Amino acid sequence: MDKEEKVDNTKKVEEVKKEKVEEPKFSKVSGKDLKKEAGMDKIENKKEKKTKANKKENKEKGNNKVGYWVGGIVLLLVVLAIVTALILLPSTPEKTVDGMLNSLKNGDFEGVNKYVNYDEIVNESEMDEEAQNLLFDKLSWKVLNISKEENTASVEIEITNKDFAEIISNYTQEALKIAFSGESFTEEEQNNKLKEQLKNEEIGTKTVTTTIQLTKQDKDWKVQADESLVNALLPGLQEAMNSLNSIING
Repeated sequence: MDKEEKVDNTKKVEEVKKEKVEEPKFSKVSGKDLKKEAGMDKIENKKEKKTKANKKENKEKGNNKVGYWVGGIVLLLVVLAIVTALILLPSTPEKTVDGMLNSLKNGDFEGVNKYVNYDEIVNESEMDEEAQNLLFDKLSWKVLNISKEENTASVEIEITNKDFAEIISNYTQEALKIAFSGESFTEEEQNNKLKEQLKNEEIGTKTVTTTIQLTKQDKDWKVQADESLVNALLPGLQEAMNSLNSIING
C-alpha cells in the first residue's frame, strides 16, 4: 500500500468516527411556543383580559363612589348656603309682612310683636286660645307691589280670610234667639257660639286689597298697623259692626 492510499484510509476512518460521535441537533423551543402548542396561551389570554376588565370595573366603581361623595358634599354646601342666607338676610318689607301674616295664621300673637308697631289688633283677653287660632286659620295673601325708600316702604297686598260679616250675622241671630228665650248667655256660651261660626265650613271667604305701610327702625322694617290693615285681616267685620250699631241705636 502506497503512501497516498494510507492517507485516504485514515481520512475515511476519521469521517466515520465523526459521524458516530456527532449528536443529533434540536431546535430551541421557547416557553411561549410550548404554551401555544399545549393551548395554555388561550387560557392565559383569557385570564389576562379578565384581570384587566376587573381592574377597570373596580376603578370605575371607585370613581363612582368618589362622585357620589363629592356630589353629596356639594349638595350639603348648597343647602347650608341657602339656610345661612335665609337666616342672615337683612329685614325687608316683604319679609316683615310675611312674618306678621304667618304669625297671625299660626295663632302666634306674641310673635306678631316683632313685626308690628301697634297697640292691639286682637284683644286676647276676651277670647280663648282656640277662638284666637280660628280667626286666621284660613288666612292667605298675595303681594302685588312693593315700593321702598330709605326708611319707609309700602306693600300693596291682596288678603283673603273668612267673611266676618257672615260670621257676625250668624252669631247675632243665635244670640238673639237665646236672648228672646230668656236663657242666660254667659261669656263661655258666647265664645262657644262664636267658635261654632268660625268653624262653620259654609262660611265663605272675602278678599280685600290694601296697602301696608312700613317704617325702618334699627335696620328692621316694622308694619304700621292701622284701621285699613285690621279691616283687611278681618274682612267684613267693620261693616257688620256698623250694621249692629245702627240697629241698636235705632
